[in-house]
Amino acid sequence: MKKRVKKLKKPRGIPFHSVGTGLLFLMALTFLLLPSITLYSQSQTISVKIENGSFEDVLKEIRKQTGMNYLFNEEQLQNAKTNTISIKIEKASVEEVLKLCFKDSGLTFEIIDDVIIIKPNIQKQKPLVQVIRGRVLDSETELPLPFASVVISTTSPLMGATTDENGVFRLEKVPVGRHNITVSYLGYETKIIPELMLTTGKEFVLNIKLKEEASEMDEVVVKAYTKKDKPLNSMTTVSARTFSVEETQRYAGGFDDPARLASAFAGISTTGDQSNNGIVIRGNAPKGLLWRMEGVDIPNPNHFKEWAMIGAGGISALSSLMLSDSDFLTGAFPAQYGNALSGVFDLKLRSGNNEKHEQAFQAGAIGLDFSSEGPLSSNKKASYVFNYRYSTFGIIKLILPDYVPSMNYQDFCFKLNFPTNKAGIFSVWGLGFIDKSISEINTDTATWSNIVNQQDYTTRLKVGVAGINHNYIIGSKAFIKSSVSVSSDYFSYDEDYVDYDLTHYQQIQIENSNPKFNFSSTVNYKTGARHTNRTGVVFSNTNYNTNIMYAPIVGADLESAVNQTGETMIYQFFTQSKVLLGSRFTSNIGLHSQYTGLNNEFVVEPRMGITYDISERQSVSLAYGKHSMIEPLFIYFADVYKENNLLQPNRDLHVTKAHHFIAAYDFSITPGLRLKIEPYYQYLYDVPVTPDSSFSTINLAREFYITSELNNEGTGTNIGIDFTLERFLKDGYYYLITASIFDSKYTGGDGIERNTMYNSSYVFNFLFGKEWVLGNLKNKILSASGKLNFNGGCWFTPAISDFPYQKGDQVILDYSNPFSYQGPLAYKVDATVNYRINRKKSAGTWTLHVINLVTSKTFYGFVYDYKKGKVTEYKNYVVVPSLSYKIEF
Repeated sequence: MKKRVKKLKKPRGIPFHSVGTGLLFLMALTFLLLPSITLYSQSQTISVKIENGSFEDVLKEIRKQTGMNYLFNEEQLQNAKTNTISIKIEKASVEEVLKLCFKDSGLTFEIIDDVIIIKPNIQKQKPLVQVIRGRVLDSETELPLPFASVVISTTSPLMGATTDENGVFRLEKVPVGRHNITVSYLGYETKIIPELMLTTGKEFVLNIKLKEEASEMDEVVVKAYTKKDKPLNSMTTVSARTFSVEETQRYAGGFDDPARLASAFAGISTTGDQSNNGIVIRGNAPKGLLWRMEGVDIPNPNHFKEWAMIGAGGISALSSLMLSDSDFLTGAFPAQYGNALSGVFDLKLRSGNNEKHEQAFQAGAIGLDFSSEGPLSSNKKASYVFNYRYSTFGIIKLILPDYVPSMNYQDFCFKLNFPTNKAGIFSVWGLGFIDKSISEINTDTATWSNIVNQQDYTTRLKVGVAGINHNYIIGSKAFIKSSVSVSSDYFSYDEDYVDYDLTHYQQIQIENSNPKFNFSSTVNYKTGARHTNRTGVVFSNTNYNTNIMYAPIVGADLESAVNQTGETMIYQFFTQSKVLLGSRFTSNIGLHSQYTGLNNEFVVEPRMGITYDISERQSVSLAYGKHSMIEPLFIYFADVYKENNLLQPNRDLHVTKAHHFIAAYDFSITPGLRLKIEPYYQYLYDVPVTPDSSFSTINLAREFYITSELNNEGTGTNIGIDFTLERFLKDGYYYLITASIFDSKYTGGDGIERNTMYNSSYVFNFLFGKEWVLGNLKNKILSASGKLNFNGGCWFTPAISDFPYQKGDQVILDYSNPFSYQGPLAYKVDATVNYRINRKKSAGTWTLHVINLVTSKTFYGFVYDYKKGKVTEYKNYVVVPSLSYKIEF
């Protein structure tokens, strides 16, 4: 009796995306069809002729001639060593055809009943690989170090290379994934570069700088307790760390933004507004932060940066595709940094790949990015890299209601690098961005509940900076770095109050532009292993054209607060020496001086620090720095009516100054676990204040203009202690726990000490992350990170609740008790998930960032609630989700 054969009506190939899922499906398919399926004939032969086809073309031809089905993983076919098939064979078995096709492809097959299963050939399939290359240099002279050893400690067997006479090394066929690199050179401290993420989409190009040992060494000694976050600037003593772009993508809350990443560090709190990235360093307002790029002072590089919240912005204008490892400093910083009061962001741009053209495209909820880099000439010395980004919101705004705020932006960043044989290295770089933000009221007045619903505004921002840098090595002990840059910072703001009859009343008009020219030059001279000196000059010329108009009351004509055009200059000189005293002491002693042309003030600022290495794992440090910073220019040019005359009495105000005192204890508990404790004290003086008033520029946050006479009688103090416990990425997980306990006070023009606006008393951060390596080729990485933030709450001036209000009136604040009301405890949860897939010639990454995952509300102050008929706390929440996909190829 013959068995009947039941054929599938529409046989077809079924691609699947994991071997485990495919096998489960196959088991179910076999179970269902088992009663009616016969084995295919072992003696059946087929003939196949295909030119420049694919594996799937062959499988389809087999199915056509035999009726057999097949299962395969589409990604594995794409990553096969050979993915183009040319075959001509007659009267051969299916096994013979398949063996010929999959020879040397890294794939194999198995036939179960009438189903062909394509799967990896574990014995033959080679891992996905990439190139790691770069240079090893002396950290002080930037001279190449020939014959240095570069070893990848995370491969089995170990992979390594030796630098040539130019300090250049190259490691081929390095498996993709996380790697640690150990770099050693006789007479120099060994450096370990951990957590390097290598993908198939881009070669990894490193510039590695080693520090010379103070004493002679007979052999290379690998130190196991190298600090991953040690700053790039060797002149720093305390309160500084380096951060990588990869961390801004991986850490929860990083959002591809250096400022948001910094909010997880010790000593850092926020402005209390989840929609901006303003950071408060040890109780200081965001305006005290200095931004630098490529060694040049630049305007605040944030989209939608706020005039009222100086130093803050919405999101970074710098794409993560452009940044290299950079430094963040939070106190007692080296002498080369001037005109900064609270901290410094010292940002570095990547140099493009000078051997291979590479591109990247990123699409997400925030913006669309396109980046490209590669060699500029056939000799593979000069290189370029650029990135352009346009806001996604600007595209989808077309389908949103008019009252939804419109935030359009675009930015462009580039760097050209030109190494020469004898004239040094030249680089040309630049950043430019344009913003336009419009918020229109909802014309349905029934939805209005407070004055916030009756305000509309338009903000325009145009920022550009471009520079030429030159780096020249002098002999064997020195180099000189010089730069010339120009920048332009344009800001305009219009705010209207809208009455219930939809009549618009102008409230504020601001137009400000600040073109600036900057020149700087620094000489770095190393006299020996124990002493290095860095000396330089900085000259800047700033033009200003500021026009600020305001309405004293609703409906009144606009009056002038500032109307000024002119220019001012700042001259800076600095020198600093790093001296090794014996085998355990390191000192950094420097001097910064600054002349401000606006008020003809000359300030001398000593800087010093010393570190004692208790052991290889422990050290203690002490540091002091005097720092000063010019206030926002509109303060100096304020129009003040005095005895019926319009005057500018603030032009001669001194710059604000501060003394920073910091101690530090650093303990490497294990090679990957670090504890750091930093107590500090800051004394601020010469702070502009209003006589016989509580007003102080220490609290300058949401003021658009100043209309009163100021003097320099104000002071402030910040005292606290920062704790950091950090486990660097190892065995697939990492964590960062930080705690800051502090007290921030100020004294206004009335001589009374009060809480500053930012005296939240404490900030706690708990960040944890985990990575999983997936796939048969270990070519997929899934990572997740979460951050929990607690903040004690900012201080506000309370409202007078029993004042006789009318609709439309603003809240009357009790200025007899300024900053006596502390906002409620603020907490926030951020989350980030990354899924990276490495293919043969490209790498793709899905990323989900969520700011304020649990929709916690922020307290902004007081408003009069029309519907409740009373003064209420104004709270709101902002949730910022961003899903993006990036492909590098």
